[in-house]
Amino acid sequence: MPRIWIPRRLRASSTIGAIDNLTLSPLDQTILDRPNGKAQDHGMSNIATLAAPRASTVTIEPTGEAFGAIVHGIEWGEPDEATVFEITRALRRHLLLVFRGQESPSHDQLDTFFRRFGRLMSETYDGSFHYSTFSADEQEQIHRTDHFNYVVNTDEGQTELVWHCDHFQRPQYKVLSVLEAMEFGQGAVPTMFRDMYTAYEMLPFEKRGPLEHKQTVNLDPRKRDLTKWPRLADSMHPVFASHPHSGRRTLYVNEFTHRIAGMPMEESDAVIADLLAHAERTAPTYTHKWQVGDICIWDNVGLQHRRDAMESGVPRRLRVYEGVAE
Repeated sequence: MPRIWIPRRLRASSTIGAIDNLTLSPLDQTILDRPNGKAQDHGMSNIATLAAPRASTVTIEPTGEAFGAIVHGIEWGEPDEATVFEITRALRRHLLLVFRGQESPSHDQLDTFFRRFGRLMSETYDGSFHYSTFSADEQEQIHRTDHFNYVVNTDEGQTELVWHCDHFQRPQYKVLSVLEAMEFGQGAVPTMFRDMYTAYEMLPFEKRGPLEHKQTVNLDPRKRDLTKWPRLADSMHPVFASHPHSGRRTLYVNEFTHRIAGMPMEESDAVIADLLAHAERTAPTYTHKWQVGDICIWDNVGLQHRRDAMESGVPRRLRVYEGVAE
């Protein structure tokens, strides 16, 4: 049965209610909120044994690729406890989920659904700032209208998007990203994902040590010209970041990373190039070939994504929901 470790110094009694003041992940809080979630003493009184939730109506089928799973049976609105449990567990295991076969949701329905998984990005300071910076011009490859961002192939085509995590250029982590395929014509390019948890775990210890407490300096890709917008950084993150809910560590360096703080630029460039080459060799990848109606949700701390360039004339329109913050 699922168990949560409770430090002995924090226990006031043998009941779960004694740790109400702890900061927990949304999944942990969901489990602890159960009325039957009582600790049992089996000679290890600081272990809380929790009852599993009832069965969920969703079905989860692995893609058969390096990671990812297809999910059927999603209904919009506030998900029940079993659905929250199963989706969160599937995200931990598969990293990326494709919701398929459901109706296209409204923004309010997405808010209601994803609020059970954490703070909504749009309701944080970082998120509300970030999404206010996009134009409503539909000829922009990324534009914002009706409370959504859209990633589109324009009359001038669509440029390559290199490996990155969403919001890497903002101080706050975005833990869950969400994309929906609205139009996807024949010949439209797929989206590629790669697993940077595995890249970190494959990094030799001798390369981890010197970078253990280093931070990356990141710039907004739309404002990279430092002569026009002079500043030191738009965000800084650990080279080896930890997922705010699971604690799993990842190599948090991407092709937009500007430099590593505390290093001469030449050395920083060499280290970043070496880390990216390591990721290219070791990070498992998954290529998602979109179907209209697909909603992809993924662990945005551990996964990076990219796409190839496209010429104009092929419909490709993805709808961006703001997602879930740390």
